[in-house]
Amino acid sequence: MMTTLADPPLKPASTAGLRILICEDDPLAAMDFAEILRNAGCQVVGPTYTAVEALAESYRRLPDLALIDIGLKGMIDGISVAAELAPLGVPVIFLTGDYQRAGHEGRELATDILIKPVSEKAILRAVAMALHLDQD
Repeated sequence: MMTTLADPPLKPASTAGLRILICEDDPLAAMDFAEILRNAGCQVVGPTYTAVEALAESYRRLPDLALIDIGLKGMIDGISVAAELAPLGVPVIFLTGDYQRAGHEGRELATDILIKPVSEKAILRAVAMALHLDQD
């Protein structure tokens, strides 16, 4: 994954200490997202692979932001996780291959919706916008 000079990566100083929860049931995708965020200076919570794990981690110590796959396996989906976190002030970015579902069922819960596969640049831009960070 590459970034260009027109879209600089997040400054580590602007992301230092930010806790970002990753809830993604595809372990390879989750590890990729975690690596991107760690390289940007974020503290990654998880990755978690189920809604139950994501909520348990979040209730231990609220993250500053959550990246959540809407189509999680199990009885609780990502939209339900977002519905629990949003009232607590945690911004949510949905990761999905099903934009229609995210747009219809969860749009009001998300600060952004990213369609998989997601580029490094798209993740970093969405995080910066959700947390109102300076990318210069």
